[in-house]
Amino acid sequence: MDIKLARRISIEAAKEAGNLLIDNLEKVKEVSFKDKNDIVTEIDVKSEKIIIDKIKESFPDHTILSEESGFDDKNSEYIWVIDPLDGTINYYHGGAPFRVGICLLKNKESIISAVYNPIKDEMYFAEKGKGATVNGKRIKVNDNNNFKYSSVMTHLSSKKDARTKTMSKLDKVFENALHVRFYGCGLAALTYIASGKFDVFFNIKTSQWDILPGALLVEEAGGKVTDIEGNKITFESTSILATNGKVHDKILNILKE
Repeated sequence: MDIKLARRISIEAAKEAGNLLIDNLEKVKEVSFKDKNDIVTEIDVKSEKIIIDKIKESFPDHTILSEESGFDDKNSEYIWVIDPLDGTINYYHGGAPFRVGICLLKNKESIISAVYNPIKDEMYFAEKGKGATVNGKRIKVNDNNNFKYSSVMTHLSSKKDARTKTMSKLDKVFENALHVRFYGCGLAALTYIASGKFDVFFNIKTSQWDILPGALLVEEAGGKVTDIEGNKITFESTSILATNGKVHDKILNILKE
């Protein structure tokens, strides 16, 4: 497998999809509901097609898991995980943040990640063991080691059980942290941690495409990523806790209570 080609494809595909999003911002004409509180637009689908077509052109034998198209299993040791538009509701209303996320796994271990912010033309990129960058410039998590000065980001799920569980934790989080923010885009939250802007993000129930592209980014920027029980993030994980590493144990204890 040509790792240099994979690196280039991930960046080019994310940027091409991001350009589509910018070109169609505030021009969405079609929207449908995946469930009561979860929408998909025709732009999600078009963005996804751009990414999948580009991957298949160079790596036709690789497995692809994408939010809208599902699992195209080629029984390969390589899996591409794609979120063509994270933050769809923000995007639908002409707002931000939103991101494009792509992650390549080998034997279910993340090795390459590209997360693109089209609004600011920021390409976040990480390769296993080689650090994290934005537009080629090295980034790292912040040095805050006091949870009372921490900015915590989370997400209120469209799924009632996950939403109820999240809300049950918020009072304790508010009591101990500086403040809590909801951005409606998990991949954006993870770029904020990787670049040192914020300290903590947790999501109690989510999917691989909302976890894996940003998880590698945070880890390679020097942060720590587990599920909300403190276990290592895997391809099967359905929750995420990402921090600068220094306040990880504190927020983990709060979430476990």
